[in-house]
Amino acid sequence: MMFCVQQMDELVKEYLLFRGFTGTVRALDTDLKSEKDKAFRPDKIIEQFISYITQYDLNGLKEYWNHFDQTVFERLDQSFMPAIKKMENSLLRMYVVNACTNGKQEKVHEFFEKLGHELQHQIEWKDWFALPFIKNPEENPAFLVFFTRQWQDTMLISLHNLLAVSFQCLPQPKLIAYNEEASRVTRLQAENDQLKLKLSRSIVGESQEPSNTNILSADNFPPGLDLIDEFYLIPGDTSPADSHSRSFRSFIRGFGTNNGVNCVREVEIKCYCVK
Repeated sequence: MMFCVQQMDELVKEYLLFRGFTGTVRALDTDLKSEKDKAFRPDKIIEQFISYITQYDLNGLKEYWNHFDQTVFERLDQSFMPAIKKMENSLLRMYVVNACTNGKQEKVHEFFEKLGHELQHQIEWKDWFALPFIKNPEENPAFLVFFTRQWQDTMLISLHNLLAVSFQCLPQPKLIAYNEEASRVTRLQAENDQLKLKLSRSIVGESQEPSNTNILSADNFPPGLDLIDEFYLIPGDTSPADSHSRSFRSFIRGFGTNNGVNCVREVEIKCYCVK
């Protein structure tokens, strides 16, 4: 999806420049520089989250999470809600752990002063209110795991996966759907050209036969050579738009009949019709 979004941005800008809407292009460039969705790239979004954490910007961290919570996560099925809430808590814990690790006790106290009223009723945070008063919390059994690099890396991977899945669930704009359909048509055309080339080679081989033997008969294939397998080497697409190409392959399987030569020519004609 992220590739399509970036490609669509460029196409829209190209069209606006063609139409002479330079002011709109400048406004679009400004919005793109400050957009929070980062062209729906999870890696860039995670970089922004990490930036808020390392800069001790608690307000920025909360606002950035709320943006995705209100515009993306709320569109997901309710079964995702526990995982989303757990991820929010993990980000906040990473913030306060980072502050502790770097000796920023004032940021730890600020964290609980600002969010204490919100977190005090959540059982997941019951033990964390003692964190500012514990010496060497990284050695305390209750907090030990949260100070490990393994937990932090695992949390970021989970956040990446959550964002990726959430973006896939978003309804696609018609412009992106049109671009994807055009790509499928291009793939179908390339596959059609390969089939025509194979059929042409088969006809040339037939014209070089000294007898009337059906060269497409399975009895005349060298050991290990399978015409159907050859066609299955052509890359396919499992999307619904490729159903015509799959039915075309099914038609190819009839080559082993007694009317093989006519089948070849008929299929050749169908190829040109598809084109």
